[in-house]
Amino acid sequence: MMLRFVLFLLIIFLLIRFMMRFLLPVFKITRMTHQKMNEMKKQMDQMQHNTGKRSGKHIDGDFIEYEEIK
Repeated sequence: MMLRFVLFLLIIFLLIRFMMRFLLPVFKITRMTHQKMNEMKKQMDQMQHNTGKRSGKHIDGDFIEYEEIK
């Protein structure tokens, strides 16, 4: 009876240790990756939105007017 109890506690300890050392970091990395991907998507959407506004200044023909950078 005592041996079963000790084995049960050992198995529980090993399961918890596995979850804390392997599964928890995997979940953290997955969540961080999703957050970074969402940030990158927002930046890309914002850049596309900004370039959409600038394309209205395009003049048809051979000459393209450029803004001078100081």
